Amino acid sequence: MKNNIKLSLYSLLLIFFSSSVFAQENNIYELNATNELSKENSTSNKSFKNQNNSNRENFYDLAFKLHPTTYITNNVAKKNSGNGNYISKLIFNDTKSFNLLKEANSDLNNVEFISITLSDENDLNNKLDLSEIRNLSHLKYVFIKCYFKCTEKQIKEFINTDSNIRVFYTTEIPS
Repeated sequence: MKNNIKLSLYSLLLIFFSSSVFAQENNIYELNATNELSKENSTSNKSFKNQNNSNRENFYDLAFKLHPTTYITNNVAKKNSGNGNYISKLIFNDTKSFNLLKEANSDLNNVEFISITLSDENDLNNKLDLSEIRNLSHLKYVFIKCYFKCTEKQIKEFINTDSNIRVFYTTEIPS
């Protein structure tokens, strides 16, 4: 009898956590690149894109697991814990601090992931052009969290990247 109850409980927990993972993936959208660099017809560019489009594992690992991270708010960078000698994640809690990316900073050379929180539609006016920033040579992913209902068109107008950087976005309405 005890084993049946435990088995039922484990099954219920498994179903709950499985549905959470699937729901999370369904609410995270990836932009299709539309800038000029993404339209190049080079074979290496196509194979890079095809390889990345089929796999989100690395994105989820960087987005949701602990890595050496720098949090940036109001033009102040605060390093956080995480194992490793280099920063692999940047978390922007506002859009007014993007100028820190343009400063020559060797700490950014190994950044693979940037997360940006947009609090309201006014934040979309502080556009981000990553195609001009050269010290982010390892950047692979940008994840934009909107605390309002945002559209793909708005996100495309907000950010400009080269074709090797994948852009994801989600809407999270705080309660």
